[in-house]
Amino acid sequence: MNRLRDSSEIQETIRLLNELVVQSAVVGPIIPDRPPSPPTGQTIVSVKRAPEPSPPKETYRGDRLDGVLFSMCKRGGFDGAVIADGSGLPLAVYNSPVGDDAVAAFTTVLGDALEKAGKLLDQHDANNISMDINYTDKAVLRRFLINDLPYYVMIICPQEVDERSEVELSTDEIISILKQV
Repeated sequence: MNRLRDSSEIQETIRLLNELVVQSAVVGPIIPDRPPSPPTGQTIVSVKRAPEPSPPKETYRGDRLDGVLFSMCKRGGFDGAVIADGSGLPLAVYNSPVGDDAVAAFTTVLGDALEKAGKLLDQHDANNISMDINYTDKAVLRRFLINDLPYYVMIICPQEVDERSEVELSTDEIISILKQV
């Protein structure tokens, strides 16, 4: 980054932008890092920006589910996530590497594999399955029931990430959102 700021083209751009700011009576330099000296008799005043407004509270269930996925991925270091129902319908998707319908359908296929593995291993309450995608990434599925109907949360993340606590926390939030009428 220092190389870019030291570049003569960048320095010239900064000088021209600050000159435009002064000429148009806008206060403050556009790029405050290393501003050129102001022309004689003129002053450059720095401008402080107002804090970003907080996002509006989501009122729709789909928006709230999207928010949960976004927050879960950011906190947990996940690449993407999906919430799907038992029939493969995507309820919310964040940063999917493929189409929403395709990733939701894959979620239910992985959910069926989880159910079959649970029966085969006599673990009928099995609710988690993980699958290595390649040497660096994995897909993790969490199954949960609402009114005896299966729902799934699937994430894609690096293999070294321990996703369990973040997925569990977010699943509780997802359940509370889906149970609301």
